Amino acid sequence: MEHLLVALWRAPDADVSTIVADWAPRALADANVEALTVNLADTDQGPYKDGNPVDALIALGLGRAHDLDDVPERGALYAIAREVKVWRVDPRHPKSWDRTWPDGTEAPGVKMVSFVQRAEDLTHEQFVRHWTEQHAPLALKHHIGLANYTQNLVRRAYTPGGAAVDGIAELSFRSRDAFENQFYDSDEGRAAIKTDVKRFIMRPSGEAALMRELPLRTPR
Repeated sequence: MEHLLVALWRAPDADVSTIVADWAPRALADANVEALTVNLADTDQGPYKDGNPVDALIALGLGRAHDLDDVPERGALYAIAREVKVWRVDPRHPKSWDRTWPDGTEAPGVKMVSFVQRAEDLTHEQFVRHWTEQHAPLALKHHIGLANYTQNLVRRAYTPGGAAVDGIAELSFRSRDAFENQFYDSDEGRAAIKTDVKRFIMRPSGEAALMRELPLRTPR
C-alpha cells in the first residue's frame, strides 16, 4: 500500500465538512482506496490561531500512487480549496493508539499536525535519520500526554507548494487538557525538545493546526 497525505486550506466561505459528507463516500467507492482517514481543524486553534492553520489533512492508503491523478475525486477537493498540497509519504509510528473505536467514529482528544522543513545544513536523508532515530525517543520521553505519534517522511511532493516540506508530524492527545497540560513532562523536558528541534528543523511551521481525527477505512 502506498500512502498519500492531502493538505487543504479552504476557500472563503467553503465548508470543509463536505469532505466527510460528500467527498469521502465517493472516494471509498474507488477500488484503489485501501485506507482513509480525514482530519479536520478544531474550531479552537489555541496557539495556532494567528498562523495559517491547515483546514483538512487527508491520509490515503492506495493500491497505487503514481501521480496526482491517483487522488480520488480530486476535483471535488479543489472546488472547496484555496490551496492544496499533496505528498507521497512513508509513515513511521514511534507510538500507536490502543484503539477501541470503530471506523466512522471520531478519535478522542485532539491531534497536532505540523509541517516540517529540514535545517539548511542537512540533507533530506540526514533529516530523516535525526528525526526518527534521535528526536523520536526524546519526544516519547518528554511529551508525556502523547497517545499516538506518526512521523510521515516525505518521499515525493506531488504539488509545487509542498516541495519545501520534508516531513509531516501528527501528535495525538486523548484530551484537550492532555495537550495543554501534559505536552511536556517538565521545564527541563521542554528545553531538551526545543534544543534538539533547532538541530534539524529550519523553523516552526506557520501552518500547524489542532485537528480532529476521523478514521473511515482502516486496513485489517
